Amino acid sequence: MHSVNEDKVISNINQLGHNYGLIVLAKLSNVEREERDLFSELVSYDQQKIKQSLELLVENEFLLVRIEEIMPPNIYYSISEKGEQLSPFIKQLEQMK
Repeated sequence: MHSVNEDKVISNINQLGHNYGLIVLAKLSNVEREERDLFSELVSYDQQKIKQSLELLVENEFLLVRIEEIMPPNIYYSISEKGEQLSPFIKQLEQMK
């Protein structure tokens, strides 16, 4: 078994927004979601941390954002190609007992 570059792993986890980032990525798996719908589905989680995770995931190019310029604006999120690379990992988490 090869050794793990712990600094790289920690850096990449920090880019995801810790556990909240993984939750958001799982909810957006293969579908574009409107921000309000996403927040209402994740109501049991800290909404401020979800918002921060969304911003971090966009900043680190794991998510794409689309804004409809109406008042108030509709904000949509979807997984980018970079985010798609995490799909097998998220699916493995789903299958764990």
